[in-house]
Amino acid sequence: MSLDPPRPDFMPRQRGDDGPLLEPPARLRMGLLGLGGVLALGGVWMLLSALLAPETVALPLDRDAAAVAAAHRGRAIAAARLGVIRGDLYAQAACSDAGLLWLDPAHGLDAASAAEVQAARSNAETALALAPVNGSARLFLAALPPASAKPADANGLIALQISYLTAPDDAALARPRIERALASGVPIDKDLQEFMKGDLREILARQPLQKPAMLAAYKAAPTRIAFHSIPDLF
Repeated sequence: MSLDPPRPDFMPRQRGDDGPLLEPPARLRMGLLGLGGVLALGGVWMLLSALLAPETVALPLDRDAAAVAAAHRGRAIAAARLGVIRGDLYAQAACSDAGLLWLDPAHGLDAASAAEVQAARSNAETALALAPVNGSARLFLAALPPASAKPADANGLIALQISYLTAPDDAALARPRIERALASGVPIDKDLQEFMKGDLREILARQPLQKPAMLAAYKAAPTRIAFHSIPDLF
């Protein structure tokens, strides 16, 4: 009878002089092989997404930038579909359709434009479902032409307010957020006005040359009568 203690099941077995002294158990080998396969697939997935995605498709602030972004639309959408769970790629796909932001909803949208707006809205909503703190995607969603008049515009202001909450210090979004709020056809609540005043102070302090454009946007605003203290900043 052997006096050696029993060997645990997880201990490697010993071999003779003809083979290695220790051999990993079959389950451990299969587990490591499976983990290596998952890591390899993940690396290929990330590499292909990076190769397909444009270098950068940020939220365009004018028509020229929107035209440049539109040139990368195919790659941005392909990268988003491949990325599946990457909200940043879906945000890029949405921003590649930023030319839609300059449509005039007052004249109505034809069937083709309405379908494009819906596709862009879907990409933006997917981006926010995956990355809720993306302030640019919130602003894009707020600035898209509404499907209907007042209710959609009110919903747009909700998205705009959340954009302030998720990206309060993003200087690149300051002017387009103010212009979106001023172009609204519904009253602006006090909380949103306070956010706008903060952005306006920042613009006038750091970019004084923007003052004429901001003043023109304020004078053209259909709801400027609802703003009580913003004129004092000019």
